[in-house]
Amino acid sequence: MADTSTVDQLDRQLLHALQLDGRARFRRIAPVLGVSEHTVARRYRRLRAAGLQLAGEPDPERLGRTRWLLRLRCAPDAAPAIADALARRPDTGYVSLASGGTELHCSLSTGSAEEDEEILLRALPRTPRIISLDAHCFLHTFAGDPPSWYTKLGSLTPGQHAALLPPHDSRRPLPDPGPPPPAALSTARPSLELDHADRLLLDALARDARATLPELEAATGLPRTTVRRRLDRLRDTGAVRIAVAFPPARVGYRKRAVLWLRVSPGAMQTVGETLSSHPQTDLVAATTGPANLVATVICRDATELYLYLNHRIGALPDIQSVEATPVIREVKRLTRRGTP
Repeated sequence: MADTSTVDQLDRQLLHALQLDGRARFRRIAPVLGVSEHTVARRYRRLRAAGLQLAGEPDPERLGRTRWLLRLRCAPDAAPAIADALARRPDTGYVSLASGGTELHCSLSTGSAEEDEEILLRALPRTPRIISLDAHCFLHTFAGDPPSWYTKLGSLTPGQHAALLPPHDSRRPLPDPGPPPPAALSTARPSLELDHADRLLLDALARDARATLPELEAATGLPRTTVRRRLDRLRDTGAVRIAVAFPPARVGYRKRAVLWLRVSPGAMQTVGETLSSHPQTDLVAATTGPANLVATVICRDATELYLYLNHRIGALPDIQSVEATPVIREVKRLTRRGTP
């Protein structure tokens, strides 16, 4: 693992900028960071060598697919092999090993009730060495779609943050530090239909999220004007997001955990929004199951995780219980395999 001292403030600023817009050109980022385009390119190459990943991922919810979070308990010597097999599936996203290697977590998207039955009722339950399987359906995502944990470290000023937002992004310059007020859930948008050309473009972005228009033209066989028009439409409608991942341990954050929270049903929105404002959270979502909210948190060490659970989580009156499972190893972070 690279020495975290080699990741400095400029690197953190670049990570922040890329999470705002993974396709932002270096010539756009450089003046905002106050450095040359050459310096940004050099730092980007170094971060890639240290584990930076970027992938164009289709948004399952915008495409009418159902998202699941699977919690599997396996025989101790079987979990790594099962996790690797799940990571090779094109319909899985995040895969990690937890709780001493006997438990694994996996996000999955399905497109129909038939797919749900095939995967959740037949394929996985019949897999040897899986002891138990809990499937939690995502109902609403408050934060983490796509992940934006690096934007919470305060590496960019509010002005820099706003200057680097993509044109189609309606996010505020920076999240308010205090708990946001309760808000009604937005009305569900109609599902988007993709044609063959859209899928070619999404597959190319899955292979290289920062591919230039000429490179996308060559990869898809589509005219450049068509590539530009369709790319803009896919991003404007939210059908594709540019997901950016970099190992938090590289910047000194070595303790990750999944929190399974039971929250009073009438407080799910308030608690979800509050958790989303915390700098420790990477993903916050409402799900089905005994734990109706799930959150992934990233801390510097076990002490910071304890303090977060005791002072921030413990201070929220509507949380009835919380179970924290430490993440031992990430097996898969990004989909990187094109359209589902």
